[in-house]
Amino acid sequence: MKSNAVYKKLSRAYLLARRRFKDATHKEHPLRGNDNIVGIIGEFVAVQFLEKEFKRKSVKRNENPVEKGYDIVADGKKVSVKTITAENASGRTTPIKEPWDELVLVELGENSRVLRIGYTTYKEFEHFRKSLNEGEDWRPVASRSMFNKGGLVFEKRKIFEGTEVKDYL
Repeated sequence: MKSNAVYKKLSRAYLLARRRFKDATHKEHPLRGNDNIVGIIGEFVAVQFLEKEFKRKSVKRNENPVEKGYDIVADGKKVSVKTITAENASGRTTPIKEPWDELVLVELGENSRVLRIGYTTYKEFEHFRKSLNEGEDWRPVASRSMFNKGGLVFEKRKIFEGTEVKDYL
């Protein structure tokens, strides 16, 4: 068992790394943002993904901190980005809130690389929701299960993985 001194050292190293990240990206696009560093990194991945896979010409982060529901505007479409890391034991993240037109779900693996990216539209989401016979107020949280059989991005066959995502992070 490690001593408290080792845990203190690890804790300080982690906090210092977070501080260096925030200092380096405070004013630099595309990694500036709030204190949700995992979310900022997911948005960075999503910007690259939308530009490469969907040939989006104008992809910008939502600069309005009051505007909820979406993180990016891509060719006029509001894009919500949800990021799940390997260290997230529950495999769930924050609720998917409106308004949004497209959803990009980023999963980061144990090696801190992009494992999978899922994509869907609001229209596809609504069709999926109705097929589950859920009420109008049902809004899921983003989760790893969305990639599984029966999950939102699996059913729409819009999962990118392996060599398709190896260069994003």
